Amino acid sequence: MRKVVLITGASSGIGLALCKRLLAEDDELHLCLACRNRNKAEAVRASLLASHPTAEVTIVQVDISNLQSVFRASKELKQRYISC
Repeated sequence: MRKVVLITGASSGIGLALCKRLLAEDDELHLCLACRNRNKAEAVRASLLASHPTAEVTIVQVDISNLQSVFRASKELKQRYISC
């Protein structure tokens, strides 16, 4: 199983730079992009996969300033990545 790394703010700035750096170090990672704007996240995902085709990149939509959104995203992430 690949290591899963959750990056908040992954569609721009430091979050995007971190995604690129992590994949440069290990393109066998599974990056999960936590972003508010799904369209921007899809574009970033496509760009990352173009430069690192063996990586696995998924998206979770979350607004970390909204507690309901954080709870929903955490539930989704738990279902995706934690086997009980």
